[in-house]
Amino acid sequence: MARATDCVIEMHDARIPFTGRNHLANKAYEGRPKVLLLNKADLVNPIQLKAICKQISVQESMPVIPTWITCDQLSKFRSIIRTCHTMANADQLTIRKDKYTFFVSGIPNCGKSPFINVFKKQQDTDKNKLKVAPYPGVTKNISNRLKIIQSPPTYIYDTPGVNQPRVSNTEDLFKLAMCGAIPLKVTGALSTVDYCLFWLNRKGLYRYAPLCGLAKPSNNVVEVVAHLARARDLMTNGKPDMNSASNTFMQMFNKGQFGKIILEDL
Repeated sequence: MARATDCVIEMHDARIPFTGRNHLANKAYEGRPKVLLLNKADLVNPIQLKAICKQISVQESMPVIPTWITCDQLSKFRSIIRTCHTMANADQLTIRKDKYTFFVSGIPNCGKSPFINVFKKQQDTDKNKLKVAPYPGVTKNISNRLKIIQSPPTYIYDTPGVNQPRVSNTEDLFKLAMCGAIPLKVTGALSTVDYCLFWLNRKGLYRYAPLCGLAKPSNNVVEVVAHLARARDLMTNGKPDMNSASNTFMQMFNKGQFGKIILEDL
């Protein structure tokens, strides 16, 4: 399958541009033209992201493009596909010039299926869309080849879980869980909030405090989550539902309510 690919579109979460990228898995596509999309770019500091894109582009000799999945991004996504066409045409291993097949690869829940669905929305009914969800592992099999552009005929595959995230240490594991690339049940919802809280406080990012009903920032995860539970009426038998409140805290983080954040020490 990899040899039939004219260009690989790797997608990764812009909040963790280095963490979790599985270079070993990418060896399956070695020698093929490649584009890296740092998705969810609307959730990060744009100045920092611009510098990161330039750094990776120079180091890995490929275009690095920030994206986020909304309908008004269709024109930008078409521009990305045109970039893939250009790279495929310049590649000596590409024999077919009349049609193209691209792979979308990346860690779970980074936006691969929504990326394809932006094109699908323009052509097909909702029943043909790839299923998406705010947690990893929804796309189970390599999808049927999907035609996203009529001329030149351009087909794309979503490759579910082909690039399982690389985990080098415990911090990587928690960062991936914070961004939804690993299910919260692996790290534990409350433990993940604890790491998120540690990271936010270390960086002086205190927007979470008033949103959780706190008068000031706190390092005490139980205090923070309990306040959030009371503020959102997440109570069970008169006591804070710590699991529900922990999940709510992480949902708030993933919606960007705590600020535009890159989870890397730059």
